[in-house]
Amino acid sequence: MSEAPGPYQRVLFLEEARADLRALNERSPVMLREVFRLLKLLDGGAISPTPLRDFGKTGDLTDCGKIVVIVDGEPEHRIVVRSVEGRFQVSEIVAVEDRTEDLPYLLAGVRLGRITDPVRRSDAQRKLFRVRRMLGRD
Repeated sequence: MSEAPGPYQRVLFLEEARADLRALNERSPVMLREVFRLLKLLDGGAISPTPLRDFGKTGDLTDCGKIVVIVDGEPEHRIVVRSVEGRFQVSEIVAVEDRTEDLPYLLAGVRLGRITDPVRRSDAQRKLFRVRRMLGRD
């Protein structure tokens, strides 16, 4: 985990989330600006993530939440955050990705080691590969 880019006080980033942001900048700088605007609101306590649940395909993400990112003319994205010390007051950004085929939630499950069954984990990896290829990001 690393310090957040920019002037954030209570938002931290996984290295993989930083890579998501760099890739998003290549695809849509407009979407990236909206992501950073929402992260600033999260950092200031002006918004709260919607809690996630425990699903077989993503693993237990009950300590995580999502922030919906909508920009006209762009596919909807999700920011997946994880509470630190049991609350969203300090949030760890786990994934920022297009919501197609539950991609951000699958990434979160894999990145956080929540998909522990080897068969489910390999299924998730195959689905991640398939969705990324479908989106032209292989």
